Amino acid sequence: MRQTQRQARTQGLRTADTIRFGYYACKGGQLYRVMQGYKNSDDASATEYLNDIKYIAFDAFRIHYDCIASCTGAPPTAWATIPSTKSSPNYGKPNPLNAVIAQAMAPNGIPQLRLEATTTKTHNTINPRTFNLTNTSDEPPLNHVLLVEDSWVSGATVQSAAAMLHQIGAEHVTIYCLARIIDLRWTRRELGEQVSNGIMALRHETHWCPWTLQKHKP
Repeated sequence: MRQTQRQARTQGLRTADTIRFGYYACKGGQLYRVMQGYKNSDDASATEYLNDIKYIAFDAFRIHYDCIASCTGAPPTAWATIPSTKSSPNYGKPNPLNAVIAQAMAPNGIPQLRLEATTTKTHNTINPRTFNLTNTSDEPPLNHVLLVEDSWVSGATVQSAAAMLHQIGAEHVTIYCLARIIDLRWTRRELGEQVSNGIMALRHETHWCPWTLQKHKP
């Protein structure tokens, strides 16, 4: 995350104002397999994985939707998911995450912004030209845009979309990633055994709010 923040400052780009993660997904672990497999129609567990995605999404966007305003100061006025970039094997294919988020967000009555990938992504690099807004409305509601991504490694992809939205007039951009990808070998090498062990010891907390980062019953 620090690397992408430095890039943004160097390029004079404004990235997301608020960032939240649903869960940590350690490479090789169950949630990591979910994030890698739910879009893969050849994976025998894809349907099961998609149900896990729905659970995480509905917790954030149905059960705890009102908490977004508590976290950011105002409710979203529009939402969008991040499409696969041109360098991805899933480019041009329907994104099952989009259908899940649309279902979760339906009762909230806010419009979806549709993004398209316009150029090949450079690894770990923020580029606001990676995406374009395709909505036909002349004045899309950009007061507070909620960007939803399935996973975060460096954050460069979703931050590229956030930078683009700010450039076209978004006042506040909130990013929600269902899972933060963790490489425990890198963590152990770069941050130490104590940090790595702390991550492995994390457990899901009942009634934990992904927005306020506190325990409460919705």
